[in-house]
Amino acid sequence: MPTTSSIDRLQRQTDWLLNHPFHRYAGLELVFQEPGRAWCRFTVEENAINPSGMLHPGLLYGYMDSAAYFAVLPMLEEGEQAATIDLHANIVRAAPLGSSIGLRAEVIRRGTTVAFVRCEAHGVEDGMGLIACATVTQAITKPRI
Repeated sequence: MPTTSSIDRLQRQTDWLLNHPFHRYAGLELVFQEPGRAWCRFTVEENAINPSGMLHPGLLYGYMDSAAYFAVLPMLEEGEQAATIDLHANIVRAAPLGSSIGLRAEVIRRGTTVAFVRCEAHGVEDGMGLIACATVTQAITKPRI
């Protein structure tokens, strides 16, 4: 069972991440978070489109990476850090300006030195469906004593 200090630590780290300039720029919102799972959302705004008027894939990769981190974060012990070391993404369809996008991340396996996360991006509008899926590998490090 989580202690009050671990809950406070998680809240501080989550708040810091949500206030990071990239996440604010992206309009990324955290909807749900528990150990091993996180749901986020954002709207495709002018600052996130490519010349075709669609969500820029590079930004989508960043959003998916962030959602994956939010899923791993509650699983980290005091002093542990996670850093993405690999991300593979497949874009299924483009998301136009104004689309509302939901991200669902789930930790598939968390070992002592690595975590494997699956993340999916879905259009919230009817009929939009799956936009992209990604696998994210995060290295878990502990402080050196």
